[in-house]
Amino acid sequence: MSTVTYRVGVGETCRSIAKKFYGDEGQWERVYDANKWRLENDVQTSSDKLFPGTELTIRSPRFSGDAQPVA
Repeated sequence: MSTVTYRVGVGETCRSIAKKFYGDEGQWERVYDANKWRLENDVQTSSDKLFPGTELTIRSPRFSGDAQPVA
């Protein structure tokens, strides 16, 4: 299984990151589940936005952070 370490940007959510790496924001649980220990207390209050700078592990990405297919 390949993994990518990704640093959260301003305004990003598990949904937006799932769209970036899996091509489907409905895959947000894959992002959350792989990082649950880190994200349980790191979601900004009253939104789904993650704190910028948080490093996440992305498991088996289909695309790179710049939207290129992962080989």
